[in-house]
Amino acid sequence: MAPTMDEIKQYEKLFRGRKVLFIMPSLSTGGAERVMVTIIKHLNKAIFTPKLLVLNRGENDLDLAEIGCEVEVIDLKLKRARFAPLALISAIKKEEPHTVISTLGYLNEIISIVLPFLPKKMHFIARESSIPSLRNNADSFSKLHHWIYQRYMRRFNTIVCQSEEMFEDLKKVYGIPKNQLVIIDNPLDQEYILRKSKEECSELKVEEHNILAVGSLKEVKNYNLLIEEATASNTNNMYWIIGEGDERENLEALILANGLKRRVVLLGHQTNPWKFMANADEFWQKSHWEGNSNAKKEWEFLKKSVTNNHLKT
Repeated sequence: MAPTMDEIKQYEKLFRGRKVLFIMPSLSTGGAERVMVTIIKHLNKAIFTPKLLVLNRGENDLDLAEIGCEVEVIDLKLKRARFAPLALISAIKKEEPHTVISTLGYLNEIISIVLPFLPKKMHFIARESSIPSLRNNADSFSKLHHWIYQRYMRRFNTIVCQSEEMFEDLKKVYGIPKNQLVIIDNPLDQEYILRKSKEECSELKVEEHNILAVGSLKEVKNYNLLIEEATASNTNNMYWIIGEGDERENLEALILANGLKRRVVLLGHQTNPWKFMANADEFWQKSHWEGNSNAKKEWEFLKKSVTNNHLKT
């Protein structure tokens, strides 16, 4: 079972030439990283030759072999973003790709700044992973991010948006011409997700009502509200949160203060979140904003698959 190939084909239509260089900050197991790996995995290799460039492999890096994604990985082994501009210029020139596609806001910003120092014959694509103005507003360097987006992001040949909201944000807030913007939904690696969902999940008990949230422990995910809801909810409800991040200590303190240690569980990083999705009764997501939630799409896909299997039997 392949992903919805329409989305892969839409990406392929954007690429120019055979050699495509995918650039990510790391190989960590985030949504943006998994989307890029899914595109690489299912790319038509008879037409395109992909390579993957990362600033560093990062923590909890994706197991490409286990996923079934065969690609050469170039690791710049950079510890700080300030070293990235010169390293990226050098690496891109060395690889001589026909198309370069990058993802995540700050990496797209860096490439937008150094673009004049790269060969003009190359085709540059930026994939956005959230609503830029909202993300930029939440950053302590918001003015700098807004300035870069307004001044430099239009240097990309194409910017891929995941939703109409992202499209309108880039067009109205930052003045990006609409002919440089395209909306492509995120492809799901359905076969891989379904296979991983069938692994045993001993943590979730069928006698309890399991509510699952998936995402980094950041303020934007609004997990304070989840804890408030857990405080007022039925005692049979169990809340599970998959992810790591800066808010862990604050969330742990809130959980303890509200006497919820048994009912709200921070699972941390999980290499297989899909086994939890397949066994949860509800999916919780009430972020302050989302670009286009992969986790929610995966949950919906798995629940639909389970329902269809029940109907067949």
